[in-house]
Amino acid sequence: MTAAPVAARAVTEARDVPAAAGALERGLDDAARLAPGALAAIAVPAPIASAAAMLRLGDDAILWEPRDRDQAWAGYGVAGEVVGHGATRFADVAAQGATLLARVVTIGDAPAPRCFGGASFAPGASDGARWAGFGDAAFVLPRWTYVRDGERARLVLTIGPAEAGDRARLHAELRRILDALAVPVAGAPGRLVAQHDLPAARWHEAIEGIRTAIAGGAVRKIVAARARVVELTRPIDLAGVVAELGRRQPGCSRFAMVRGGVAFVGASPERLIRRQGRAIDSEALAGSIARRGDDDATLAASLLASGKDRGEHAWVVTAIDAALGPRCRQLAVPAVPTVRTLRHVLHLHTPISGTLVADDHVLTLAAALHPTPAVGGTPTPDALAWIAAHEPEPRGWYAAPVGWFDASGDGELAVAIRSGLIAGSTATLYAGAGIVAESDPDAELAETEVKLRALSGALGLDEGVR
Repeated sequence: MTAAPVAARAVTEARDVPAAAGALERGLDDAARLAPGALAAIAVPAPIASAAAMLRLGDDAILWEPRDRDQAWAGYGVAGEVVGHGATRFADVAAQGATLLARVVTIGDAPAPRCFGGASFAPGASDGARWAGFGDAAFVLPRWTYVRDGERARLVLTIGPAEAGDRARLHAELRRILDALAVPVAGAPGRLVAQHDLPAARWHEAIEGIRTAIAGGAVRKIVAARARVVELTRPIDLAGVVAELGRRQPGCSRFAMVRGGVAFVGASPERLIRRQGRAIDSEALAGSIARRGDDDATLAASLLASGKDRGEHAWVVTAIDAALGPRCRQLAVPAVPTVRTLRHVLHLHTPISGTLVADDHVLTLAAALHPTPAVGGTPTPDALAWIAAHEPEPRGWYAAPVGWFDASGDGELAVAIRSGLIAGSTATLYAGAGIVAESDPDAELAETEVKLRALSGALGLDEGVR
């Protein structure tokens, strides 16, 4: 599956626009009869196209493309927003989201509404200027949502009944979106003009500091993160970057959120949690080795035999088991990891699935899980304290939960790794490495270089650039 199917037909052809316009008119008739305070979700037919095209419409755009389903959700505009702050941010969003989504009345064959968004790595981690507008947690119910499921696509408009009378404006919005979906997504990458990295000496100093803390018994593992800022010759085409991520990283969930003119985008290989009714699944993804040519079998055997990597992986499995086990009637946790192959790296991987005892909201489960030792460290409180005190700048939403939830509490959240911020012609790319007693600073720096390639490659940059 790819994230960006070629637009199979031009929606501006005569047969397409009238069908969508007629469905919109009928839906607006129904929406006008709703009680004040309700929100109508009106579905109209749409073409099979690249969902990433929705990102070209402007601010307040979102995209979610799951890695293992031929689906895409992309939105533009805001019908409603829920936010959370501090230690209760996940609970705040879940409660506000339930109230917001309860107001929605679906008209025709509109799908169940979803809120899309994410959270910061830790409360306050988005307070810096780079992450202004993102906050501790924020999810939106889009005004317009493009939903593609296999060979069927729809546009869903979500509005209050008072807006149903403004038909000229709503038809103009519909035509603008249909026109955007008709244009194939093919980004034109710019040329790199400047690159700013954490100096290697400071990275070495940080890793040695972590190893000293580990030797003193204060902590067993800390995940160290670094940021790379790249400046290009022209504004970055976000839609083109996301489409390229889909082509290059088909085994990852792609996401994008645009707030205040800044986009957080990535292709995550790591699912934090997915809930469907009382069925849940998560995974441990920790321990890695860079791919080199076609020698994957030898590399996989080396990774499986590595005591360092197996130890790191076991900590993640144990943490997930401890967070989800008490909430489940049964939880399947394989005793031995497998190896998962991505474009640039091999990871140790343990899929974990179970059945909940109660109807815990997906955000409640996320709060119990995040951050796992895969992105924070262990013991978690000590690792987080080190990260907050020593990393050069707050992580923002990097390595935090991103995804969606619906009115029933179902949803899916990925861990926002292999990600970065895009603003104009500048991108900030993030990568991390788990540091344990045996870690070598040069090897860990090389690991982050490999992980940075996921987004730098999608930006059209030479993967060998340093």
